[in-house]
Parts: sequence; structure tokens; C-alpha cells
Amino acid sequence: MKILLTGATGFIGDTVLRELLQQGHHIIACCRKPEKVLIESENLRPLRLDFAAADNLEKWLPHLDDIDAVINCVGIIAESKDGTFTQLHTQAPIALFKACEQAGIKKIIQISALGADGQAQSAYHLSKKAADDALRQLPLDWFILQSSLVYGDRAQSSALLHALAALPVQILPDGGLQQLQPIHVDDVAAAICRCLEPSTPARKTLALVGPTPIAYADLLQKLRRRLGKPAAVTVTLAQRYLLILAGLGKYLDEPILSKDTITMLSRGNAAAADNVTELLGRPPLSIQAQLFEKPASQAERRSAQLYFAKPVLRFAIAFVWLWSGITSLFFYSHELSYQLLAATGISGSAAPIMLYGLALIDIALGLATLSPYRPARLMSWQIGIVLVYTLVVSFTLPEFWLHPFGPLLKNIPFLLCLWIYKQLAGEKS
Repeated sequence: MKILLTGATGFIGDTVLRELLQQGHHIIACCRKPEKVLIESENLRPLRLDFAAADNLEKWLPHLDDIDAVINCVGIIAESKDGTFTQLHTQAPIALFKACEQAGIKKIIQISALGADGQAQSAYHLSKKAADDALRQLPLDWFILQSSLVYGDRAQSSALLHALAALPVQILPDGGLQQLQPIHVDDVAAAICRCLEPSTPARKTLALVGPTPIAYADLLQKLRRRLGKPAAVTVTLAQRYLLILAGLGKYLDEPILSKDTITMLSRGNAAAADNVTELLGRPPLSIQAQLFEKPASQAERRSAQLYFAKPVLRFAIAFVWLWSGITSLFFYSHELSYQLLAATGISGSAAPIMLYGLALIDIALGLATLSPYRPARLMSWQIGIVLVYTLVVSFTLPEFWLHPFGPLLKNIPFLLCLWIYKQLAGEKS
């Protein structure tokens, strides 16, 4: 078959792409950055298309010639500058579905989410439900696969859960009794391939879940054991208080930690696995065998331990700049500051201008570090500023290298912190 696959570079989309190619299908891999498609195959053609902007039929119709089926794997867990829930989960999919109807494409597979139903409350679930409902109204052979938490290599949710499990204290919403039923990404790909088969009855909404549910608290403890750690101290927190803490997720640069996520977790994420077993012709893969019984690799343990290093570094760097500027303005003797400036050749009326100017620059750098705007570029500027400062003081006040408090020596670990944060801030999923 010739298939248009959206979200081909995402966690689920990449796995689906590989499985489809193994089965001999011809794939148009639709994604925002085709350079991230790392597979080479004569049956694969990457297509650059910004899903967030593809909200009308005209954007889709030129790409639907001779297409036999469409699989939509686009999904985000949190909104960003690259797209909102409404754009990515509702507007673009509906435009694609209607374009398929006009182009005469009969089969559409929509990857939705468990909970995108009549009881949906979160913006995430409501946006998925809107697209699902629109697809159900079309005279096509559609499949709506509502997946539970999907785990496997590269899963962002799995990385966060391992990081939370690695913490010495685990905060459990309402005791952590919420039921989850994670499904392996390979089972999701297998289910999609079964839906492509002509013998599979269409126009169905199916819950994609693992074989058995597990409580959130038990999931964290099993992941902690997998990391080789003893049982953690647990603290139960009422959901209303956890919602307040979740609001800090955007400041921690962790989009998964949000009020929406807590709302979805409190509802639970489980369903009967009978339909999945029937579709696959076998029971879904067990998380016990696929994950819990396999010890974490060294890379997984290190990732879990350092997962929250990025926000910690961000606040630490911001604090250094802010405190440096505030101290220069309000606490440290200005006369002593003028003496140091005189040693570098700056005196007279230029001295207070330089003192106040440098202090305000420090404060500005601290505030800028707290903002999410181009952090990698900001770190490059900060590295340059610290290097210039170090060189100037090294030539004018070389004795500072021998100072017992190490005012220049401390620039070395600070530069390393800036460089590490620059690398972390430059990573894109």
C-alpha cells in the first residue's frame, strides 16, 4: 500500500514507520523536519509539512494522489510555540480527514488517547475528542485507536517516570491509587498494521492498553527497583494541592508536569484488554516482562538521576547573576569597588557608570536566564562575558588567581555549568 504517515519522526510515528517499511509498504513520511527521518529506503519519501499550519484542505490535497491509507500519529503532551492542542489535535487532523474524503481515500487510522470521550475534561483529551468525533461522521473506513500511556525506547513519559522514581521522596496524588495500563509502542505499531489489513472490520474505536492495570504508586516503586534503588519515602498529597505544584512545571522547563497531566492522571487510564487481544491475535506485551524484569542500563540510570539537572542549573545560573548584581549595588562597599576598577584603569566619572552598568547587566542576565527565550544562545553570550571578564582581571589583577577565596578560580566550574546548560537547552525532541 501507499501510505501517508503524519508525525513520522515522533516516538510512535518512528516505530510505526519502521514496521510499515518492514512489511513492504510505500510511505510518505510527513513531518516538520524531514532531516530527522534517519531511515533510508527506496520505499520512503519524507515530506516537509508543518502540521500546525495545515488547517485547510488545500494544504493536504496535493499530497494525497494515489494514497491508499492515511495514518495520523501527530500528538503533543503540552502546548508550545510549535503548536497548540487545537492546531495539532483538532484543526489539522480534521482538515486532513476531509481532504481524504474529497480525494477518495477510504482508510484512515487516527491515533487518539484513552479518555478522549464524553467524560473528557482536560484540554488534551477534548482536542483529541473533537478530531475523533469529526472522523466518525465521515463515510470512510476509519479506525480510532485510543492509546493508554505508551512506553518503550525514546518515550518522553517513560524518562519522566524513571526520573520521578529516582527521587528519594515520591509525591503521590491522593495516595497514588490511580490505575494506569501502559502499552508497549511495538503493540501500537502492530495494531496499526492489523487495521490496514482488508479483513479487519473498520469504523471502530478501540482502546489500546496493556494486559493489566497497575497503580501509579506501584509503577513508581517498580521503576525504582529497576533502577537498583531501595523503596522510597512516599508522601500523599491531595489533588488540589498537587495542581498548584503542577503549575510550576512550565518554570521547571518540564511541559509534562502540568495541571492537565494531573487531571488526566487522577481520572486513571485503564480499560479492558479484550479488544486489543482480538485485534493482535495475541495478548499485548506485558510491562512486567518488557520493562520491570529488565535491569536499567547505565545510560537509563544516569538519565534518571540527571533528568532534573536542567531546571536546577537554570535557577542556579540565574541566582549567580542576580546576586552578583544586587550585591554590587546594595551590599558591597562602593569604595572598594572603585579601587578594583581603578586597578583596571577605570577611574573618575567612568567608575560609577561602569559599576552601576555592570551590576545592571548582571541582573539583566539573571532575569533573561529565567525566561524561556533562546536559552542556548543566551548561554553562548554568558560564556563570552565570563571569559572576557576572566581575561581582563587576569591581566590587571593577576593576584586574584592566588586569592584564598578563588574569585577567578570559581569561574572555571561556572563556565562548565554554562556549557552544560547550553547543551541541555539546545536539545530538541
